[in-house]
Amino acid sequence: MGWLRLAFLMYVGLTIAYFLTSIYSRSVRREKLEKEWDTDPAREGLTAEERRAFIEAGMVHYDKGLKRRLLWLIYILPTVGFLATIYFVNWT
Repeated sequence: MGWLRLAFLMYVGLTIAYFLTSIYSRSVRREKLEKEWDTDPAREGLTAEERRAFIEAGMVHYDKGLKRRLLWLIYILPTVGFLATIYFVNWT
C-alpha cells in the first residue's frame, strides 16, 4: 500500500510540474508572437486591437499544436517508469 501513497504524491508533484510548465510555455509563445508583431515593418500603422487579435489567433493555433500535446509526456513518462519499476522489482 505504500506504492499507492507514493503514486499519489508523484501525481501531485507531476500536476504542479505540468501547470508550471504549461504556464511558462504559453508565456514564451505569447512573447514570441509579440516580438514577431513588433519587428514586422508591414504592421507598423495597425491598431492595438489588430495586434491583440494576431496574438490571440497565434495562441489558439498554439493550443491545438504539437508542443502543447507534448506536455502530456510529463505524466506519461514517469507513469511508465513507475509501472516498469514495480513490475521488474516484483515479478522478475
